[in-house]
Amino acid sequence: MQTGEVMVVLGVALTLSLIYNVYQALQRRKLFDALDGKRDLETQLDASRHELRNVRSDLANEQLRIETLKQQVSEAGKSRGTFLDHMGYFIRTPLNVIIGYSEMLISGAYGELRDVQQARLVVIQRSGKDLLKYFTDMLELHRLEIGSVELQLKAVAVPPMIARVIADVDDTRLRQNVTLTEDIPPNIGRMMGDEKRIEQVLAHLVSNAVRFTHQGEVSVRARQVKVRDGTAEGFTFPVKGWLKDGDWIVLTVSDTGIGIPSEAQASIFETFYQVSRDQTEEQRGIGLGLAIAKRVIELHGGVIWVKSEEGSGSTFHMALRAYHDPRATDTQERTLMASDVRK
Repeated sequence: MQTGEVMVVLGVALTLSLIYNVYQALQRRKLFDALDGKRDLETQLDASRHELRNVRSDLANEQLRIETLKQQVSEAGKSRGTFLDHMGYFIRTPLNVIIGYSEMLISGAYGELRDVQQARLVVIQRSGKDLLKYFTDMLELHRLEIGSVELQLKAVAVPPMIARVIADVDDTRLRQNVTLTEDIPPNIGRMMGDEKRIEQVLAHLVSNAVRFTHQGEVSVRARQVKVRDGTAEGFTFPVKGWLKDGDWIVLTVSDTGIGIPSEAQASIFETFYQVSRDQTEEQRGIGLGLAIAKRVIELHGGVIWVKSEEGSGSTFHMALRAYHDPRATDTQERTLMASDVRK
């Protein structure tokens, strides 16, 4: 082999050797980078594990704090309930005495009264009854909030219940220009619920409608509504799915009174909420009636809502599950009803 050829072979060999060494160096660099990346990843994992342990510890401490707060709230609720029960006895007893004696004085049991004396006694009697009602409502709301109210569920006949509510409306509240009507289909079914408490809610809605209606009509209606796929034929809900599928009884109280401003309608069921507007002494309250009504209906698994326009009257709806005979074959329907009531 000639010298030139030898030099070419040596040059090629050196080039290949250099390329191999560079390749080996790159491989080692990749290996080192991978090891460094692995170490960084392990460091990050260790930091994440440490942070996770801290989060778990914080969550455990927060859970303990929440449980402690729940216990304190429960104890405070019991203490408040005990206080209210005692106050109920010490306040309602003298109030009943005041109301009773004022009634006797007004009736003339202790002698004839002058007109001005009669008028003042009427104010005393009305104020005593209002105060007694306010305190009774506060006790009722407290019991509903702490879950101490147990419903006595049974099949409730709708027509006689509505008849009792209408019959109990104070005649003095029905002005000459206001009529009270009812619209109940003769074949309407029964509803599932606590009759006394449903009647209480309905009576409050009717009483409110009469109070805030100066002229026109207050009407009480009942409808049996079958909901399928979130809608019902012949009945419009605020939104689709407002009521769960199944059979419902919807009681409606409508009036042609002063109405409720649109901005207030979302808040009228809140505790102590009062619509900001000029009201007569007869119309004023402390904002507990509708809050109680909402809790009672929801305790039944039902829904209560309002549609109103200021100056054009209000319409309150309350929907409760229709009663199904236990011997009925529609097991799914009965299960839906029972699950709603338990919620």
